[in-house]
Amino acid sequence: MAVELEDREMSLVEHLAELRSRLIAALSATAAGTVVAWAWSGEFLSWLARPAGGLVFLAPTEAFFTRFKVAMFGGFLLALPIVLHQVWAFTARALGPRMRKMVSLILPVSYVLFVAGVLLAVLFVVPNAMRFLIAYGSPDVRPLLSVAAYVEFVATLALAFGAVFQLPLVLLLLDRLGIVTRSGLAAKRRVVYFAGFVAAAMLTPGPDVISQLALAVPIALLFELSLLAMRRPGP
Repeated sequence: MAVELEDREMSLVEHLAELRSRLIAALSATAAGTVVAWAWSGEFLSWLARPAGGLVFLAPTEAFFTRFKVAMFGGFLLALPIVLHQVWAFTARALGPRMRKMVSLILPVSYVLFVAGVLLAVLFVVPNAMRFLIAYGSPDVRPLLSVAAYVEFVATLALAFGAVFQLPLVLLLLDRLGIVTRSGLAAKRRVVYFAGFVAAAMLTPGPDVISQLALAVPIALLFELSLLAMRRPGP
């Protein structure tokens, strides 16, 4: 009995040691990515500010910390494949062979879809949203946007779009687990489309139709892509 308890304790210690090494690897990759992104953070922030017509900072440290946040976000995107690999390597032992194979295929696609959602938000939605929102100004009401508030606005949209673009993977995983079926989802296509437009209206700023369509249309396309993927047999 004592030997069994000692073995369990050693197993727990080994798991904790592995968790520590995985966390260190993920944090190190993120730190390295942040250093790389910092070199271009100034130029990227200037480019990001163009749709706003220029930004100001309201505190002596605001510009520096905002630039650092931009570098951290860029570093996170650069390091995300390594972070996902570390998470996968730590949790793979607890999964069965079928689930392990499925997750190993999903993770790379998840990264690509997340980056695609972020790029759609930054390159298309933010410029259109800013043109729409700034148009509500007047000669006596002129925009004076702080760099911190603007970057937070952009980051919120980017993360929301990146998360929404995970829809096919979520549906495919639920299908493989037997929680949903392709036929059941296909029968509710109109409901999903309506929910997609509602989500687009809630996630995009203001009643800007172009920005809403920029999210609602990809949601519909991703949903149809999910149905196509469900036709294939699982791994």
